[in-house]
Amino acid sequence: MIIDLAKSKDFTLPQQNSIVVIGAGPVGIYLSYRLICAGASVVLIEAGGRIADSARNEIATTPIGLPFAGYRLGRAFGLGGTSVVWGGQLAEFEAADFASWPLAFDDLSPWYAKAYEDLSIDPEDVDTYRARLGGEMANDQVVERFFTHWLPQQNFARLFRKQVIEDARTQVLINGTVNGIAIEDGRARSVKVRTPDGRDLKIPGSEFVFCNGTLEIVRFFLSTAKTGDVPWKHNAAIGKLYQDHLSGKVATAEIIDEKKFRNYFENAFTRGTVKLQSKLRLRPELRRDGELGVCGFFYFRSDIQEQLGNIKWLIRSLRSGAQSSSLASLPKDLMALIRMLAPITLRFVKDRRVMAFFDRSLDFMVQCEQRPIERSQIRLGCGEHPVPGLFPIDIDWQVDGQEIMQAISEFVRHADQYLTQRGLARLVVDPRVPLRDTSVLGTMVDVYHQAGGMCMSASPEHGVVDPECRVWGTSNLYVAGAAVFPSSGHANTTFTALALAARLAATIQSRDEPHVSRLETVAAET
Repeated sequence: MIIDLAKSKDFTLPQQNSIVVIGAGPVGIYLSYRLICAGASVVLIEAGGRIADSARNEIATTPIGLPFAGYRLGRAFGLGGTSVVWGGQLAEFEAADFASWPLAFDDLSPWYAKAYEDLSIDPEDVDTYRARLGGEMANDQVVERFFTHWLPQQNFARLFRKQVIEDARTQVLINGTVNGIAIEDGRARSVKVRTPDGRDLKIPGSEFVFCNGTLEIVRFFLSTAKTGDVPWKHNAAIGKLYQDHLSGKVATAEIIDEKKFRNYFENAFTRGTVKLQSKLRLRPELRRDGELGVCGFFYFRSDIQEQLGNIKWLIRSLRSGAQSSSLASLPKDLMALIRMLAPITLRFVKDRRVMAFFDRSLDFMVQCEQRPIERSQIRLGCGEHPVPGLFPIDIDWQVDGQEIMQAISEFVRHADQYLTQRGLARLVVDPRVPLRDTSVLGTMVDVYHQAGGMCMSASPEHGVVDPECRVWGTSNLYVAGAAVFPSSGHANTTFTALALAARLAATIQSRDEPHVSRLETVAAET
């Protein structure tokens, strides 16, 4: 049940235990869903409105380190949050990615399976995919082919609309920004929410979980550490080890066998409307603990491909509720589609594959992990935030360029060997890559996978949250999302964040601590 704090003023919450979830993005909505399935009462608080948008992304947020676009483009405020602007790609972390975590891959593996189930995805064994999509059998090389799944509906506000957003038992408070917290003896009692008309609401609860995205989570904990006597007041790890992935073109490909190449790397559909994408990675069993993760994929450049991409993005935007600028080019894009409709249809009907066009070029792209480094951090900035109690943040994103180039160089060399040995293609590599020239990084971009800043640790001296995602020094305050990642591998971060959320929901439900929940309106301070 949606309660718009920009309009509603007189209302109360049920007299029962409530778990308060801050942030109605993909992690917050999915966590709420898992809690509701277990019979919990949930209050979900979202700073944005019914339709998520990026209008406030840059407010009181300044990049002062390496240039990156993710703070502007890769997130959104409102129901669904970032899920209205992402592609819906799901990729798992590998065992080696957890070398610096107080968890192991086996601790999350069953929760990946639970997330797949909840998202109506039934993944098959990777060897089955390899055999079906290209006829690939044995592989004795350093690089292997793997597959990511793409959600047909990526907006979690629509995906879980009936179970969470419209559930009469769940209070979904929109247009309310959490700007304070009350803690007694290490136990969170309530959070303070600022409404658009300047009121402060006190929302009590039994457990509190911050799921409102890496940047806003760090902002809240830094702000409250500055102004209040909170358990994390002197925790120097808040904001540290900020991370993202770097991605960019490192080579072009020359086709050896086009039919075989298409069977290996054209997108496919399996079991309904779930799309599969073929990528390359280092074989997990050959990766050393702590070794940077890198994956590679092909980008098909074509006038036709670009126009088809515009149509797909427009359809995705309409399905997710996001705004799109593709409408102006729709007539030209549709003409291109009509011209190529016959071969596209034949390929799809016959093989359930998405025909790719690359008359302009066939680019080989990489996505690389960065080593979390101390000087890459988020800290409080100067000036004011429009919401009292919160402060501006400066994002000083930094990477170890030499280590990244070493990882990319080695990966590209092995990827070329994999492709040529199978008679698929050969890579024409940017000559700077084998030389590990860090100027290549100037052509690469962040991919909106903000992580770190609230890192998980085995002891309070080395991080912000414990292995259960509970803030050190508290008994009922948690953080969910990529902000707790001590490292981020090469995989997109959302799916691992969802697996952690499923695990956290089970952790919270195992605690049986009663309390009475009631909404109180506090006079606004002007």
